[in-house]
Amino acid sequence: GIVAGKATKNGQIGYVAAMAIPEVIRGINAFTLGAQSVNPDVTVQVVWTNSWYDPTGEKIAAESLLAAGCDVISQHIDTAEPVAAAEAHGAFAVGYDSPMGDSAPNGYLTAPLWNWGTYYAKTIKAAMDGTWKAESYWGGMEDEIVMLDAFGPSVTDETKALVEEAKAKIIDGSLIVF
Repeated sequence: GIVAGKATKNGQIGYVAAMAIPEVIRGINAFTLGAQSVNPDVTVQVVWTNSWYDPTGEKIAAESLLAAGCDVISQHIDTAEPVAAAEAHGAFAVGYDSPMGDSAPNGYLTAPLWNWGTYYAKTIKAAMDGTWKAESYWGGMEDEIVMLDAFGPSVTDETKALVEEAKAKIIDGSLIVF
């Protein structure tokens, strides 16, 4: 959100989202708060695809947001169609769940990524050595389950510093997003 909030020129960010479930809504809200932390006048418009996988619908959703004036597109879906649509319209884009910079070499900003391998390796090892116990697990930046992709070429050093500052505060507990 911070990166998008710094990138928008007109304060209008579009967000393509799959399903209106708590996880997705929480992500949109956190993204919006991040954007507004650096640009209080930002608004985020959401278009729901009501599908977990619909590349054509995702592209159409992004294009409708761009037509409505959004100059940054973000998403909570896994295809790069919104990123590619933003690039085609000269807008910026934040991907989701995987590196998507190849789909928008000029406008890509970054993407949140999840590295479940760390957790899986620890859990499998514990299961194999008999020490595994059932638990609720919600990993984050502190254990490198959640991270950001590399920044795109248009992300300024100032913005990178703001992101690193927020990340450090989230990890040490001094920034509670909600």
